[in-house]
Amino acid sequence: MTGKVKSVMRIRTPAQKDSLHLLTRPEQVTIFRLRTGHNRLNKHLHSKLKVVPSPMCPCGEAEQDTHHILQDCGNFQLLRRKMWPEPTPIQDKLYGTAASLQMTTTFLNWTGLHV
Repeated sequence: MTGKVKSVMRIRTPAQKDSLHLLTRPEQVTIFRLRTGHNRLNKHLHSKLKVVPSPMCPCGEAEQDTHHILQDCGNFQLLRRKMWPEPTPIQDKLYGTAASLQMTTTFLNWTGLHV
């Protein structure tokens, strides 16, 4: 024995802190699209793809983007209050626990919007 120690390379994977991996594939896709802004909401469809005439939400209050739909849109106020009775930060809706993310995808299903 020559006393040499054989080095072993270990691959370390980062600790999975994001709850996204705990969701179903369709739920993951919805959350990913909401997070990145690459979705079928009017702001993206107008600014990037030019397939809708305006970025405005049908409610007329603001551009239709993730923040507007999840936090402010008057068209979905009752649904939003049903899902989140207390004010909930958008950070929790998009980056919270698996249960929080599932609430977000359920809310989107209730709205009838396809992201």
